Amino acid sequence: MVRFLIGALLCPFFIFPLSADEIDQQLVRADALRSQDVEAFRTSLSALSNKSASFSPAQVQYFNYLNAYSLSYSGKLIEAVPLYESVFQSASDKSLQLRAKNSILNNYALVRDFPKALQQIPDIVPLLSLAKDKDKHLSILTIALFYNQLEEFEQSLQYSARVIGQKLSSRNACLAHNLRSESLHNLGRLDRETLNTTIEVCNTSKEPIALNLAKLWLAQLMLASPDSIAGALDALLAIQADVESTNYPRLTSEYYTALAQAYFANKLFHNAQESALKGAELAKGMGYSKPRKTAYYILYQSAIEKGDNAQALDAFIQYAEADKAYLDEYNVKQMAIQQAKFDNLEKNIEIQLLDKENSLLKAQAALSREEKQNHRLLITLLASTTILVLMWAIINRKLHAALREKAQTDSLTKVANRHYFTELASKALDRMSEQQDVLSFVIFDLDHFKSVNDSYGHPTGDWVLKAVVNAVRKHCRKEDVFGRLGGEEFGLLLPGCNEKKAKEIAECMRNSIRQIDTAESGFIFDISASFGISSTASSKYQFEALYANADEALYGSKKHGRNRVSVFQVNGESDVGNVGQAFQPA
Repeated sequence: MVRFLIGALLCPFFIFPLSADEIDQQLVRADALRSQDVEAFRTSLSALSNKSASFSPAQVQYFNYLNAYSLSYSGKLIEAVPLYESVFQSASDKSLQLRAKNSILNNYALVRDFPKALQQIPDIVPLLSLAKDKDKHLSILTIALFYNQLEEFEQSLQYSARVIGQKLSSRNACLAHNLRSESLHNLGRLDRETLNTTIEVCNTSKEPIALNLAKLWLAQLMLASPDSIAGALDALLAIQADVESTNYPRLTSEYYTALAQAYFANKLFHNAQESALKGAELAKGMGYSKPRKTAYYILYQSAIEKGDNAQALDAFIQYAEADKAYLDEYNVKQMAIQQAKFDNLEKNIEIQLLDKENSLLKAQAALSREEKQNHRLLITLLASTTILVLMWAIINRKLHAALREKAQTDSLTKVANRHYFTELASKALDRMSEQQDVLSFVIFDLDHFKSVNDSYGHPTGDWVLKAVVNAVRKHCRKEDVFGRLGGEEFGLLLPGCNEKKAKEIAECMRNSIRQIDTAESGFIFDISASFGISSTASSKYQFEALYANADEALYGSKKHGRNRVSVFQVNGESDVGNVGQAFQPA
C-alpha cells in the first residue's frame, strides 16, 4: 500500500515519451498548420522541439524542413536555405527532398537571385517521377510562382493550367488559382469572376496569405473604376487586420502600397503619404523595387497636391532611384530567362532523364533473364548520364559567369553600371571609414553630347562614349572604381586621394578627352567634358552626400563655361577651374 502511494505521488513528475506514431502525427499536424495559422504552427514546433531527442532520423529531417519554413515565413529567406539544403542532402523521403528543393527555388526567386534559383531545377527534375502526386503538383506550382517572379506571366499561366482541374489538396488548389489570378492581374486581363473563384477556393482552404492577396487585387480592380473608388478604400481597410496578422512581408508591402493608392484616389493625401512610407519601407526590406517605386511616386504626387515642393523633390529622387533599380533587376531577369531557355536545356534534361529512368526500370525487371546484356546497357546509360551532367555543369558555369558580368557591367562601355558602381562605392566607403582614410569622388559628363548625336548620329555618339572611357582609363589606378551612371555621365571613386590629388587626376583626364582624335569615327569634331569633385573630408562617408556635392561642383563647371574641373567647397562656393570655353561639335 505504501509503495502504491509513493508511486502515485511520483507519477506527475515523470513525462512519458511519445511513441514514434504520435510524433509522426504531430509533425503532420504542424505541417498542415504552417500557412493557415502561423501562431499555432510555431507553438507546435516549440512543443516538438522539447521532444527532439527521441526523434528518428526521418523525423529529424521533417522537423528541420518545418523549421526552415518558419524562418522563410518570417522573412529570413536566405538564412533558411542551408537548413533546406541539409534536408535535401540527408532525407531518404523523395517527396521531402522535392519539397526542400522547391522551397530553395522559391526563396531565391523571392530575393531576386534568379541565377541561383535556376540552379535548383536540375535537382528538381529527377525527383518529379519519384514523389507523391500532391508534392509533384506543388513542384509544378512552384515553377509557376518562379515564372511570376521573373515576370514571364504567360509561362506561369501555362504551368498553373496544368494542375487546375486535377485532384488537388485544398492548399494546392488555392495556390493554383492564386497564381493564375496573379498572372492575369499583371497582364491586365484579370476579371471579377476569376477573382471571386480564387477567393472562394482560398477561403475554403483557410489560406490567409493567398486569400488576402486575392482581395487586394479585387480592390485594385475597383480602383480602376471611378464609381467604386470609395468602395475600394473600404475593401482595403476591411482586410487590414487580417493582412497584418499574417506578418508576411510581401503581402504587407503590396497592401500598404495599394492602400496609399486608394487614399490618394480619394484625395486623402496625408493618409496616402503615411501608407506609402510604410509600403516603401516594407518593400525596401524585401527588395521589391516595383511596389517601392510605386510608393515613392505616390509620396511625390501627394506632396505636390499638398504644395510641399521640398518633400516632392525628395520623393521624386527616391522614385527615380527605385525605378532605376527596377530596370536593372529587369535586365537581370532577362538574362536569367535566356539562360533557362538556352537550347531548351531544361526540357531536354527532363526528357532524357525520364527516358533513362524508364529504361533502367525495364532492365531491372529483365535482369534475371538477360543479366549480361542489361549490365552493358546499364553501363552505357550511366556513362551517357555522366556526360550529360558534365556538359550541363560546364555550360551552366559559363552562363552564370556571363550573367554576373552582364548584370554588373554597362554593355556599351564595359565599365561598372550604376547599380554595381553604387554597391562598390558603399563597400569602399565602409572600408575607408574603418581606416579613417580619405576618398574622393569624381563625376563628369560630356559637353553638348546631344549635339553629337543630333549632328552625326547615335553610332558616332556610341563611338565617342567608348573613346572617352579608353582615354580616362589611362589615368585610373588598380584600386579606382570607374562606372557609367547614365547617358553621358560617368563617375570615379579614388580611394586614398585627397581633393588636391583628385583634381590633378581629373585635369589629366580632361586633357586626354580634349585630345581625342575623332577622325576614326568618320567625322571631325571636338570633345570636351566638365568635372565635379567631392571628398569624404567635406561629405563624410555617405555616398549620397558625395554624389550631391560632386554634382553641385559639376554644375559650377557647366555654369562657368564647361570644359573645366571644379571642387566642392563646404562654404557653398565651388573651386571652379580656370579653363577656356567648352568645345562644341561642328
